[in-house]
Amino acid sequence: MKSLVTGATGFIGSHLAEALVAAGDDVRALVRSTSDAGRLYRLGVELCPGDMTDAASLERAVDGVERVFHCAAVVTDWDPQGLSQAVNVEGTGFLAEAALRAGVRKFVHVSSTEVYGHPDAFVSEDAPYRYRGWPYCNTKIDGEKRIWEAHRRGLPVTVLRPATVYGPRSESVVVEFVNLMKDGQMLLIDRGCKTAGLCYVSDLVELMLQVGQPEVGLGRVYNVADGTHTTWAEFVNGLAALIGLPPVRFSLPRRLAYPLGWLMERWAALRGAGHRPLLTRMAVEFLGTHQAASIDRARRELGFVPRVLLEEGLRRVGEWLSKQ
Repeated sequence: MKSLVTGATGFIGSHLAEALVAAGDDVRALVRSTSDAGRLYRLGVELCPGDMTDAASLERAVDGVERVFHCAAVVTDWDPQGLSQAVNVEGTGFLAEAALRAGVRKFVHVSSTEVYGHPDAFVSEDAPYRYRGWPYCNTKIDGEKRIWEAHRRGLPVTVLRPATVYGPRSESVVVEFVNLMKDGQMLLIDRGCKTAGLCYVSDLVELMLQVGQPEVGLGRVYNVADGTHTTWAEFVNGLAALIGLPPVRFSLPRRLAYPLGWLMERWAALRGAGHRPLLTRMAVEFLGTHQAASIDRARRELGFVPRVLLEEGLRRVGEWLSKQ
């Protein structure tokens, strides 16, 4: 089949593109002019110049493809320029409309458990959306709503809501955490006792390939995680051990960290800061609330069985880090 992958130069999208090529797919990638597409070029992927904010380029990207895997997103807790709205909401809407007009056979949308708004509880797909006031959460909700609007008009959709995805090439969960630990700036919330809701990238990609089949999971939404209750302390200190650093000891209680994050955000906004503050509300909730999500629906309807749990996942990450 001929597949379009958005976000193919990013973490999840690059792993998906590799898997699609390995499966014999004809793969096209939407690629910005500023992106490093060397890995995709070497894979033999067709490079389609464009941008999620350019509706005309999205029309060109979907022309002649049978299915779309939408992985592109702005993942940030600090967005003074409003890029999250432009990409995660408006761009997602442009892409869905283009795919609907092109008559694609399947549209797989990568959403996030972030749409539940960190309820600090075990959640199923029936849990309601919960806006929290920071860019990633709010725009992933609104972007998903655009997808369902297109589905009601005929777009054949499956939505996946992964929890904390990690693995080789993970900038936000692996590289950023490692750099913070090296700089002595990594902290835990409530001693890292909350469930991280981990998902190894190859498990997510395997499920994406499955629901990419036209009739599989049509009109359904699925949480994706490894089904364990690994804590943030276990994950973070496992990473620390990989790079020969001691366990992270510095911790703040959530009840203090959240208002501190709010104050830092306000101060950064007043100063017109171009970079994120040291602490944000999203970062506090990310590390300070249970991220566990039920994968019972994916198990029951798709036979989903996570293959890579923490020990093996960290081993693979360690191999990748040793080569960097």
